[in-house]
Amino acid sequence: MYQIKEVVHEIKLAAKRRKKLLISIPILFTVISIGATYFIPQEYMSSTSILVQKDETLNPLLMYEMAVSTVSDDRLQSFNEIIYSRSTMEMLIDSLGLDETVVTERERQALVESLKQQINTSLKGSDSFYLNYYDQDPVRAKEGVEFLASHFIKTRLNLENRRNEETVNFFQEKLIEMEEEVEEQRSSVETVQKDRLRTLPVQTEALQARLQDLEMQLETINWQIYEEEQRIDIIADFISSESNSGSITMLHKLSVADLPNGEELSTLLSEYDELSQQFTESYPRLRALRPQITQLVKRIEPALRANLSDLETQKREIINQRNNVIDDLESTFVANQKTSNEQSEVSIYEGLLAEIKVKLEQAKMNRDIGAYAAEQFVVLDAPFVPEKPAKPNKRLIVIIGFIVGSILAVILSGIAEVLDTTIRRVEDLPVNKPVIAYLTTDA
Repeated sequence: MYQIKEVVHEIKLAAKRRKKLLISIPILFTVISIGATYFIPQEYMSSTSILVQKDETLNPLLMYEMAVSTVSDDRLQSFNEIIYSRSTMEMLIDSLGLDETVVTERERQALVESLKQQINTSLKGSDSFYLNYYDQDPVRAKEGVEFLASHFIKTRLNLENRRNEETVNFFQEKLIEMEEEVEEQRSSVETVQKDRLRTLPVQTEALQARLQDLEMQLETINWQIYEEEQRIDIIADFISSESNSGSITMLHKLSVADLPNGEELSTLLSEYDELSQQFTESYPRLRALRPQITQLVKRIEPALRANLSDLETQKREIINQRNNVIDDLESTFVANQKTSNEQSEVSIYEGLLAEIKVKLEQAKMNRDIGAYAAEQFVVLDAPFVPEKPAKPNKRLIVIIGFIVGSILAVILSGIAEVLDTTIRRVEDLPVNKPVIAYLTTDA
């Protein structure tokens, strides 16, 4: 607590010593601020507020049962693009006669950018906005804001009317195209029906029965091919291992009766089996039977391969027949579908034609309503000639000048105190020595 009192006391002493500095600098800046207010050009502000009403009408671009607002949300969001556009600025310059001193294109561009800084817009709610315009001439400020407001309304109306007109033209063109399409569809339906009667394949039921029969034949051929391949594999394995005494047993896997020369092979195998049970492989008759069996099997293999080739040929023929039947079924289905589709397409196009006629009438009605769309824009606050300038704010400038001067005075006072080397107390002595005597001065 004592230290705080000491600090406050030191601040008071410092302020007393720098009283002239703390007083003179704020006064100087205040005087400069007051003088500056007389040199800053005065600007007058005129403003207006525009309400955009939302009238609900039928929109021809949607189903006619749906009602939507003719004032889209982007109307209020895009008014800045209209007001701040280069063309608007050019017209504002010509309207206010601001281009009398403009010579070059660069000067005109600088004037356009300067005008943009003098315009202020703001949205108020979802259906209205404020428009402010600043100018050194109060009458010109009023004329400027009047021009901007009327130009915005006129531009929006032109855009709405052009859009409505383009909508009407669009539906008129579509109506002509659709009428031609419907007429063409109607004229081609009879031709399609006659062609269908001439080109319609066999009845579907007969084709399906034929397809089922071919599928069964194909399954039989596949099984026969499988059996032939198994026999050929067994014979090939036997021939490749004929030197092996046990290879004769492979032939027992074959259905010998179904093979070419099957009876002869069956006789040799029976004799070989009987002798092999009584004698060894070195028995003369067994040694003679083995080459005979091998030779006979080698004669059987080409016959099996030829039979396999015949089966493959039969399979391909059956597959071709099946594919033809499938094509006929598809043709029958397509022909039936084409007939029904032609009928349905005519109905669809007739429905679209009726709908386009309705939308065309709606578009014409919307275009006619657009002729009265100016009533949607209501100027709530008419522009006025300002009596007092809006800029500069003299009171604010003086207050800021005083605050800046005060802050600068405090900073300079602090710097002066830091740089001051005057000895006023024992603590201010540069060396730590005992005090011999005190000298007093008259206050």
